[in-house]
Amino acid sequence: MTVVEKEYAVDESGLDHGPVKPSARIFGAFHGLPLHRRFAIVGGIVSLIGMVLIGAFVNSRIESAVVRNSAISAAVYMESLIAPLSQDLADGDTLSKERRAKLEEILARPAVRERILSVKIWKQGGLVAYASDAAIIGQTFEPHGDLLEAWEGDIIAGFDDLDHDESRGERAFGLPLLEVYNPIHSIRTGEIIAVAEFYQDASELNDDLRVARRTAWAVVAAVAGLTFVTLFGIVRAGSRMIEFQKSELQQRLRQITKVGLQNDLLRLRIQNASEQFSALNEQLLRRIGAELHDGPAQALAFANMRISAWRKAGGPEEAELILRALDEALADIRGLARGLVLPKLEGASIAETIRRAAEAHAERTQTDVILDSSDDEAENLRPGLPQLICIFRFVQEGLMNAWRHADGIGQKVEFAMQAESLVVSVSDRGCGFDPEAKIDNGRIGLAGLRERVQSVGGMFNVDTAPGRGTRLIMRLQIEQSVS
Repeated sequence: MTVVEKEYAVDESGLDHGPVKPSARIFGAFHGLPLHRRFAIVGGIVSLIGMVLIGAFVNSRIESAVVRNSAISAAVYMESLIAPLSQDLADGDTLSKERRAKLEEILARPAVRERILSVKIWKQGGLVAYASDAAIIGQTFEPHGDLLEAWEGDIIAGFDDLDHDESRGERAFGLPLLEVYNPIHSIRTGEIIAVAEFYQDASELNDDLRVARRTAWAVVAAVAGLTFVTLFGIVRAGSRMIEFQKSELQQRLRQITKVGLQNDLLRLRIQNASEQFSALNEQLLRRIGAELHDGPAQALAFANMRISAWRKAGGPEEAELILRALDEALADIRGLARGLVLPKLEGASIAETIRRAAEAHAERTQTDVILDSSDDEAENLRPGLPQLICIFRFVQEGLMNAWRHADGIGQKVEFAMQAESLVVSVSDRGCGFDPEAKIDNGRIGLAGLRERVQSVGGMFNVDTAPGRGTRLIMRLQIEQSVS
């Protein structure tokens, strides 16, 4: 059994997208290379393709020009020899014996023989009127493209592959041959009366073309290589600069990330310190409340009892005034003690904490408080003690402000969970106020409440205006700890 391991693509969200395609893997590896290496690969391929195309084009143009120039010079030379002896073909399909003998004599001359290896003279329809190979004289062959173009008046030249039936004699030379088709014109009318086909020894021409091709390829390769090296140097310098800047940016990013982590740590420490301070402050307030209740309140109560007994025993009338003053002082101290001492909140739910604050306020002020919450999640969540203290004090202070400044009209507490945050609002239907004016007048109740909420990472907002009541809003992120 063969076990095949596959690579799978997983995005940042952790979703599996199946096996990675080889093309995607190659593209990813290529994309991960430095810029100058990617340029070297792509630029090398483009330069190589461009060099091949340009080299092929230049060589083609060189070969075409050299072959055509050689063919034209040979055609002019041959036409001066053949045309005067081929005028019989204007009226017939063969040459006379005298003209044929004269033509063979001319072609046999050393100066001609060294250049021209074979000659054919064609009539319309592919009839061979004369040929160096006497065996094909008078035969008819299927005309091919070059012969047909020559009948149109063009000089056609090229290296022949000698694959036609009439080229058996030329194949026997075993040499590279330059094939030239040259129209023969009538001396009297100027019309084309025949087409002369002759084969020239192209060994020397072939060697010259080979040297020219090599030279052209060398020049093209040198230019392409120099261009590529120059561009590669520029791209490499740019790539190094980019890599350097990238390294600098990454270092800066690491420093910023480090500073950000340190700031987050400091923020958490400050928040923890604020929460601890809030808890210690509540303990201090509890202690002060207990001291007021057990100390001055007890002494005042004892004095009240003794003066009351003295008054009943026939004391002076001033004792009545003293008793009234003591009763008011005792009530104030006991109220202050009750306000400073929190009920036991540790382990309580959000709903229980808010309900205790509202009930304590209603009992103290003898006013109605409406509780509104249809959120079961907020009913059961049990956050830490610093947050519970903040929630209790927010409701307590908010309702106290509503009682003091709105006579307790329309007191209402609403709370619900919104996107992992607890939103608590305390509102009334009083006359409202200008928040900026209150701050300018030096009132610190709302400012203290704002600081208390922010000390545990919450947000505090006041929604009010003259003539439309007041709404205090607290948004506090709650850790999800459900009972």
